[in-house]
Amino acid sequence: MSPTKPPGLDNYIQVSRHCLLKLYGEITFDLFTVPRGTHHTGEPVLLVRRNCMLSNIRNIIADSGFEDFYIKKADQKNFHHLIENFIGMTIDDQQMPLAEKAKIIYNCAANVMQDFFADPRSGENLTRAQHMTSNIIQFALTDPASIPSLLKLSSHDYYTFTHCLNVAVFSIGLWQAIYPHRQDSLQQFALGCILHDIGKSRIDDAILNKPGKLTGDEFAVMKKHPQYGYELMADGVSDISLDVILHHHEKHDGKGYPEGLKGDRISDIARMAAIADVYDALTTKRAYAEARDPFKAMLTMKEEMVGHFEQEKFISFIHLLSGRSSPPQVHKKQA
Repeated sequence: MSPTKPPGLDNYIQVSRHCLLKLYGEITFDLFTVPRGTHHTGEPVLLVRRNCMLSNIRNIIADSGFEDFYIKKADQKNFHHLIENFIGMTIDDQQMPLAEKAKIIYNCAANVMQDFFADPRSGENLTRAQHMTSNIIQFALTDPASIPSLLKLSSHDYYTFTHCLNVAVFSIGLWQAIYPHRQDSLQQFALGCILHDIGKSRIDDAILNKPGKLTGDEFAVMKKHPQYGYELMADGVSDISLDVILHHHEKHDGKGYPEGLKGDRISDIARMAAIADVYDALTTKRAYAEARDPFKAMLTMKEEMVGHFEQEKFISFIHLLSGRSSPPQVHKKQA
Protein backbone atom coordinates (compact mmCIF):
# COMPACT_ATOMS: atom_id res chain seq x y z
CA MET A 1 0.00 0.00 0.00
CA SER A 2 1.16 3.52 -0.76
CA PRO A 3 2.98 5.24 2.11
CA THR A 4 1.44 8.62 1.22
CA LYS A 5 -1.96 9.60 -0.12
CA PRO A 6 -2.51 11.79 -3.16
CA PRO A 7 -4.58 14.95 -2.57
CA GLY A 8 -8.30 14.28 -2.35
CA LEU A 9 -7.96 10.96 -0.49
CA ASP A 10 -8.15 12.16 3.10
CA ASN A 11 -11.58 10.58 3.58
CA TYR A 12 -10.57 7.26 1.99
CA ILE A 13 -8.41 4.26 2.83
CA GLN A 14 -6.62 2.14 0.29
CA VAL A 15 -7.55 -1.54 0.00
CA SER A 16 -5.53 -4.32 -1.52
CA ARG A 17 -6.26 -5.19 -5.15
CA HIS A 18 -4.78 -8.60 -4.44
CA CYS A 19 -7.30 -9.13 -1.63
CA LEU A 20 -10.24 -7.95 -3.69
CA LEU A 21 -9.43 -10.55 -6.32
CA LYS A 22 -9.26 -13.33 -3.71
CA LEU A 23 -12.39 -12.55 -1.67
CA TYR A 24 -15.90 -13.92 -2.07
CA GLY A 25 -19.30 -12.68 -1.00
CA GLU A 26 -21.17 -9.41 -1.11
CA ILE A 27 -19.41 -6.08 -0.78
CA THR A 28 -21.15 -3.70 1.58
CA PHE A 29 -19.06 -0.71 0.56
CA ASP A 30 -18.61 1.45 -2.53
CA LEU A 31 -15.32 0.80 -4.32
CA PHE A 32 -13.37 3.69 -5.80
CA THR A 33 -10.25 4.09 -7.89
CA VAL A 34 -7.89 6.77 -9.12
CA PRO A 35 -7.17 6.85 -12.86
CA ARG A 36 -3.63 5.76 -13.72
CA GLY A 37 -1.16 8.02 -15.42
CA THR A 38 -2.89 11.22 -14.32
CA HIS A 39 -2.25 13.86 -11.69
CA HIS A 40 -5.63 13.26 -10.12
CA THR A 41 -6.26 15.77 -7.34
CA GLY A 42 -10.00 15.43 -6.81
CA GLU A 43 -12.20 12.75 -5.27
CA PRO A 44 -11.60 9.16 -6.41
CA VAL A 45 -13.83 7.79 -9.14
CA LEU A 46 -16.62 5.38 -8.19
CA LEU A 47 -15.91 2.03 -9.84
CA VAL A 48 -18.43 -0.35 -8.23
CA ARG A 49 -21.42 0.38 -6.00
CA ARG A 50 -22.05 -1.53 -2.77
CA ASN A 51 -24.26 -4.63 -2.53
CA CYS A 52 -22.61 -6.37 -5.49
CA MET A 53 -21.28 -9.91 -5.38
CA LEU A 54 -17.52 -10.01 -5.71
CA SER A 55 -17.79 -12.95 -8.08
CA ASN A 56 -19.68 -10.66 -10.48
CA ILE A 57 -17.19 -7.82 -10.39
CA ARG A 58 -13.88 -9.69 -10.16
CA ASN A 59 -13.30 -9.24 -13.88
CA ILE A 60 -13.98 -5.51 -13.58
CA ILE A 61 -11.30 -5.22 -10.89
CA ALA A 62 -8.85 -7.44 -12.76
CA ASP A 63 -9.31 -5.90 -16.21
CA SER A 64 -9.98 -2.28 -15.35
CA GLY A 65 -6.36 -1.30 -15.76
CA PHE A 66 -6.40 0.32 -12.33
CA GLU A 67 -3.97 -0.68 -9.58
CA ASP A 68 -5.13 1.47 -6.68
CA PHE A 69 -8.50 0.95 -5.03
CA TYR A 70 -10.11 2.83 -2.17
CA ILE A 71 -13.10 2.75 0.12
CA LYS A 72 -14.49 5.52 2.30
CA LYS A 73 -13.20 5.57 5.87
CA ALA A 74 -16.78 5.24 7.07
CA ASP A 75 -16.93 1.81 5.36
CA GLN A 76 -13.73 0.31 6.72
CA LYS A 77 -15.55 -1.74 9.38
CA ASN A 78 -17.62 -3.31 6.59
CA PHE A 79 -14.47 -4.12 4.65
CA HIS A 80 -12.70 -5.66 7.64
CA HIS A 81 -15.80 -7.66 8.54
CA LEU A 82 -15.82 -9.13 5.04
CA ILE A 83 -12.14 -9.97 4.96
CA GLU A 84 -12.26 -11.43 8.48
CA ASN A 85 -13.62 -14.70 7.10
CA PHE A 86 -10.65 -15.06 4.75
CA ILE A 87 -7.75 -14.35 7.13
CA GLY A 88 -6.51 -17.95 6.98
CA MET A 89 -6.35 -17.75 3.20
CA THR A 90 -4.52 -14.43 3.46
CA ILE A 91 -1.91 -15.93 5.79
CA ASP A 92 -1.30 -18.80 3.37
CA ASP A 93 -1.01 -16.52 0.33
CA GLN A 94 2.62 -16.76 -0.78
CA GLN A 95 2.29 -13.81 -3.16
CA MET A 96 1.16 -11.27 -0.58
CA PRO A 97 3.95 -9.31 1.17
CA LEU A 98 4.32 -9.89 4.91
CA ALA A 99 3.66 -6.23 5.76
CA GLU A 100 0.39 -6.29 3.83
CA LYS A 101 -0.72 -9.46 5.60
CA ALA A 102 0.14 -7.93 8.96
CA LYS A 103 -1.90 -4.80 8.25
CA ILE A 104 -4.96 -6.83 7.22
CA ILE A 105 -4.71 -9.12 10.25
CA TYR A 106 -4.13 -6.29 12.72
CA ASN A 107 -6.98 -4.13 11.40
CA CYS A 108 -9.41 -7.04 11.29
CA ALA A 109 -8.48 -8.06 14.83
CA ALA A 110 -8.89 -4.47 16.07
CA ASN A 111 -12.32 -4.38 14.44
CA VAL A 112 -13.31 -7.60 16.22
CA MET A 113 -12.11 -6.30 19.57
CA GLN A 114 -13.95 -3.01 19.15
CA ASP A 115 -17.16 -4.96 18.54
CA PHE A 116 -16.41 -7.22 21.50
CA PHE A 117 -16.01 -4.31 23.92
CA ALA A 118 -19.29 -2.87 22.64
CA ASP A 119 -21.06 -6.18 23.38
CA PRO A 120 -18.93 -8.48 25.58
CA ARG A 121 -21.76 -10.93 26.20
CA SER A 122 -22.20 -11.70 22.51
CA GLY A 123 -21.45 -15.32 21.72
CA GLU A 124 -20.81 -14.33 18.11
CA ASN A 125 -18.20 -11.77 19.15
CA LEU A 126 -16.48 -14.32 21.40
CA THR A 127 -16.33 -16.78 18.49
CA ARG A 128 -14.86 -14.04 16.29
CA ALA A 129 -12.25 -13.24 18.96
CA GLN A 130 -11.31 -16.91 19.24
CA HIS A 131 -11.01 -17.16 15.47
CA MET A 132 -8.83 -14.05 15.24
CA THR A 133 -6.60 -15.27 18.08
CA SER A 134 -6.01 -18.53 16.24
CA ASN A 135 -5.16 -16.61 13.08
CA ILE A 136 -2.69 -14.34 14.87
CA ILE A 137 -0.96 -17.42 16.29
CA GLN A 138 -0.93 -19.07 12.87
CA PHE A 139 0.59 -15.93 11.38
CA ALA A 140 3.17 -15.73 14.18
CA LEU A 141 4.25 -19.33 13.57
CA THR A 142 4.72 -18.89 9.81
CA ASP A 143 7.55 -16.36 9.93
CA PRO A 144 9.83 -14.99 12.70
CA ALA A 145 9.19 -11.49 11.30
CA SER A 146 5.42 -11.78 11.83
CA ILE A 147 5.33 -10.51 15.42
CA PRO A 148 7.54 -7.46 14.70
CA SER A 149 5.44 -6.67 11.62
CA LEU A 150 2.26 -6.66 13.74
CA LEU A 151 3.82 -4.55 16.48
CA LYS A 152 4.86 -1.87 13.99
CA LEU A 153 1.17 -1.24 13.40
CA SER A 154 0.25 -0.56 17.02
CA SER A 155 -1.07 2.93 17.59
CA HIS A 156 0.67 5.39 19.90
CA ASP A 157 -2.80 6.48 21.03
CA TYR A 158 -4.43 4.32 23.68
CA TYR A 159 -7.68 2.53 23.00
CA THR A 160 -8.65 -0.34 25.25
CA PHE A 161 -9.48 -2.65 22.35
CA THR A 162 -6.16 -2.05 20.51
CA HIS A 163 -4.28 -2.26 23.81
CA CYS A 164 -5.73 -5.74 24.33
CA LEU A 165 -4.65 -6.72 20.81
CA ASN A 166 -1.13 -5.36 21.36
CA VAL A 167 -0.79 -7.22 24.66
CA ALA A 168 -1.83 -10.44 22.92
CA VAL A 169 0.78 -9.94 20.19
CA PHE A 170 3.56 -9.15 22.69
CA SER A 171 2.52 -12.12 24.82
CA ILE A 172 2.51 -14.54 21.89
CA GLY A 173 6.01 -13.37 21.03
CA LEU A 174 7.13 -13.81 24.63
CA TRP A 175 5.61 -17.29 24.77
CA GLN A 176 7.51 -18.27 21.62
CA ALA A 177 10.73 -16.92 23.12
CA ILE A 178 10.35 -18.78 26.42
CA TYR A 179 8.57 -21.96 25.28
CA PRO A 180 9.53 -22.37 21.59
CA HIS A 181 8.46 -26.02 21.51
CA ARG A 182 5.20 -25.72 23.46
CA GLN A 183 1.99 -24.92 21.64
CA ASP A 184 -0.56 -26.91 23.66
CA SER A 185 -1.89 -23.99 25.75
CA LEU A 186 -0.86 -21.07 23.54
CA GLN A 187 -4.32 -20.55 22.05
CA GLN A 188 -6.02 -20.32 25.45
CA PHE A 189 -3.24 -18.09 26.83
CA ALA A 190 -3.44 -15.73 23.85
CA LEU A 191 -7.23 -15.57 24.11
CA GLY A 192 -6.91 -14.59 27.76
CA CYS A 193 -4.48 -11.83 26.73
CA ILE A 194 -6.71 -10.45 24.00
CA LEU A 195 -9.60 -10.39 26.51
CA HIS A 196 -7.57 -9.38 29.57
CA ASP A 197 -9.19 -5.94 29.95
CA ILE A 198 -12.71 -6.90 28.86
CA GLY A 199 -13.86 -6.03 32.39
CA LYS A 200 -13.22 -2.37 31.56
CA SER A 201 -16.36 -2.51 29.43
CA ARG A 202 -18.19 -2.24 32.78
CA ILE A 203 -16.17 0.78 33.98
CA ASP A 204 -17.56 4.27 33.38
CA ASP A 205 -15.84 6.15 30.54
CA ALA A 206 -15.38 9.15 32.83
CA ILE A 207 -12.98 7.03 34.90
CA LEU A 208 -11.38 5.19 31.98
CA ASN A 209 -10.62 8.40 30.07
CA LYS A 210 -9.97 10.78 32.96
CA PRO A 211 -7.11 13.11 31.95
CA GLY A 212 -5.76 13.48 35.48
CA LYS A 213 -4.86 11.17 38.35
CA LEU A 214 -7.67 8.98 39.66
CA THR A 215 -8.99 9.61 43.14
CA GLY A 216 -8.82 6.83 45.69
CA ASP A 217 -12.45 5.93 45.08
CA GLU A 218 -12.01 6.00 41.29
CA PHE A 219 -8.94 3.77 41.48
CA ALA A 220 -10.88 1.35 43.70
CA VAL A 221 -13.48 1.11 40.91
CA MET A 222 -10.78 0.66 38.26
CA LYS A 223 -9.21 -2.18 40.24
CA LYS A 224 -12.44 -4.14 39.88
CA HIS A 225 -11.98 -4.69 36.13
CA PRO A 226 -10.12 -8.04 36.45
CA GLN A 227 -12.99 -9.44 38.54
CA TYR A 228 -15.56 -7.94 36.16
CA GLY A 229 -13.75 -9.56 33.24
CA TYR A 230 -13.64 -12.90 35.02
CA GLU A 231 -17.37 -12.73 35.66
CA LEU A 232 -18.14 -11.76 32.06
CA MET A 233 -16.08 -14.61 30.60
CA ALA A 234 -16.53 -17.28 33.29
CA ASP A 235 -18.90 -19.39 31.20
CA GLY A 236 -17.27 -18.76 27.84
CA VAL A 237 -13.52 -19.44 28.06
CA SER A 238 -11.10 -21.90 29.67
CA ASP A 239 -9.49 -21.67 33.12
CA ILE A 240 -6.22 -20.72 31.44
CA SER A 241 -7.82 -17.72 29.73
CA LEU A 242 -9.63 -16.78 32.94
CA ASP A 243 -6.34 -16.90 34.86
CA VAL A 244 -4.88 -14.20 32.61
CA ILE A 245 -8.04 -12.07 32.81
CA LEU A 246 -8.19 -12.25 36.62
CA HIS A 247 -4.48 -12.08 37.50
CA HIS A 248 -2.74 -9.81 34.97
CA HIS A 249 -2.37 -7.10 37.65
CA GLU A 250 -0.81 -9.37 40.27
CA LYS A 251 2.81 -8.42 41.11
CA HIS A 252 5.72 -10.67 41.92
CA ASP A 253 6.19 -8.98 45.32
CA GLY A 254 2.55 -9.59 46.31
CA LYS A 255 1.46 -5.94 46.04
CA GLY A 256 -0.84 -6.39 43.07
CA TYR A 257 -4.55 -7.01 42.78
CA PRO A 258 -7.21 -8.41 43.02
CA GLU A 259 -5.86 -11.21 45.25
CA GLY A 260 -2.40 -9.98 46.26
CA LEU A 261 -0.74 -13.16 45.00
CA LYS A 262 3.03 -13.40 45.42
CA GLY A 263 5.87 -15.18 43.64
CA ASP A 264 5.09 -18.73 42.54
CA ARG A 265 1.44 -18.33 43.50
CA ILE A 266 1.14 -16.32 40.28
CA SER A 267 1.06 -18.54 37.20
CA ASP A 268 3.65 -18.25 34.43
CA ILE A 269 1.02 -17.05 32.00
CA ALA A 270 -0.24 -14.27 34.27
CA ARG A 271 3.35 -13.12 34.79
CA MET A 272 3.94 -12.91 31.05
CA ALA A 273 0.70 -11.05 30.45
CA ALA A 274 1.55 -8.57 33.23
CA ILE A 275 4.84 -7.64 31.54
CA ALA A 276 3.22 -7.16 28.13
CA ASP A 277 0.34 -5.20 29.68
CA VAL A 278 2.55 -2.67 31.46
CA TYR A 279 4.93 -2.22 28.52
CA ASP A 280 2.16 -1.49 26.03
CA ALA A 281 0.46 0.88 28.46
CA LEU A 282 3.71 2.83 28.91
CA THR A 283 4.42 3.08 25.19
CA THR A 284 0.98 4.38 24.17
CA LYS A 285 -0.45 7.83 24.76
CA ARG A 286 -2.98 7.89 27.56
CA ALA A 287 -5.43 10.58 28.68
CA TYR A 288 -3.12 11.30 31.62
CA ALA A 289 0.34 10.59 30.16
CA GLU A 290 2.33 10.84 26.94
CA ALA A 291 3.70 7.70 25.30
CA ARG A 292 7.24 6.77 26.32
CA ASP A 293 9.75 5.50 23.83
CA PRO A 294 10.62 1.79 24.16
CA PHE A 295 13.94 2.37 25.93
CA LYS A 296 12.43 4.71 28.53
CA ALA A 297 9.54 2.31 29.05
CA MET A 298 11.91 -0.57 29.74
CA LEU A 299 14.00 1.63 32.04
CA THR A 300 10.86 2.60 33.95
CA MET A 301 9.88 -1.06 34.34
CA LYS A 302 13.39 -1.98 35.49
CA GLU A 303 14.11 0.89 37.89
CA GLU A 304 10.72 2.20 39.06
CA MET A 305 8.74 -1.03 39.18
CA VAL A 306 11.10 -3.17 41.24
CA GLY A 307 9.25 -6.23 42.49
CA HIS A 308 6.47 -6.03 39.92
CA PHE A 309 7.77 -8.67 37.52
CA GLU A 310 9.55 -12.00 37.60
CA GLN A 311 13.07 -11.05 36.50
CA GLU A 312 13.71 -14.11 34.32
CA LYS A 313 10.67 -13.42 32.17
CA PHE A 314 11.33 -9.68 32.16
CA ILE A 315 14.82 -10.36 30.75
CA SER A 316 13.27 -12.63 28.11
CA PHE A 317 10.94 -9.76 27.19
CA ILE A 318 13.91 -7.41 26.78
CA HIS A 319 15.51 -10.00 24.49
CA LEU A 320 12.27 -10.23 22.49
CA LEU A 321 12.16 -6.47 21.93
CA SER A 322 15.83 -6.34 20.99
CA GLY A 323 15.49 -9.21 18.53
CA ARG A 324 17.78 -11.49 20.50
CA SER A 325 16.90 -15.04 21.48
CA SER A 326 16.62 -16.02 25.12
CA PRO A 327 17.16 -19.48 26.63
CA PRO A 328 13.97 -21.55 27.14
CA GLN A 329 12.71 -21.56 30.72
CA VAL A 330 11.36 -24.31 32.91
CA HIS A 331 7.59 -24.33 32.60
CA LYS A 332 5.86 -23.82 35.94
CA LYS A 333 2.20 -23.95 36.85
CA GLN A 334 -0.32 -22.39 34.47
CA ALA A 335 -3.29 -21.74 36.68
